[in-house]
Amino acid sequence: MEDLDSGTLKKAIKGDDKAFRALYDHYAPFVWRLILRMTGEQQLATELLQDTFIRVHGALRKFKGDSSFSTWIYRIAHNSVLMSYRKNRKAKFHDPFEDQITACSHADLYQNKQLAHIVLSDLTIEDRFLLVAREIDGLSFDEISQICGISAGTLRTRLHRLKETIRNRFSETSIGKEAVA
Repeated sequence: MEDLDSGTLKKAIKGDDKAFRALYDHYAPFVWRLILRMTGEQQLATELLQDTFIRVHGALRKFKGDSSFSTWIYRIAHNSVLMSYRKNRKAKFHDPFEDQITACSHADLYQNKQLAHIVLSDLTIEDRFLLVAREIDGLSFDEISQICGISAGTLRTRLHRLKETIRNRFSETSIGKEAVA
């Protein structure tokens, strides 16, 4: 994701409401997709999006520029989801595109969605975040390590182990065995 121009960011930091609105319009879709992928619930994602931008607005003057602004917002969103998860302890993987799959009659697509649900259902919220951030959103190891507060080496190790776990889970499922055969 490209960062918004620095002039708009500086204006938002100084309290310009129009600039903050431009900031919100630019980053909100990105943040909402992240939150939705982590929680799988549209209503919760919308609530956490609002919470994230309330936090961004309150902490905007604290942004130092040590990382990109998108990485900074991503971290705030990540923390909002984790706080919600810890508070509720009920966040489970849910396929946000489940309604769309019923309209499609292609058996392979259905099996792939079912397999993704089976494999990802047991992942922790942190592991889902790592997978989404790296494999879906395409963030760099450095960006993710800044967001999570872990070293890039530790992150690489965790992602490697996570992918191995997924490969093993994939091969253990009946659908996975059919797909491999």
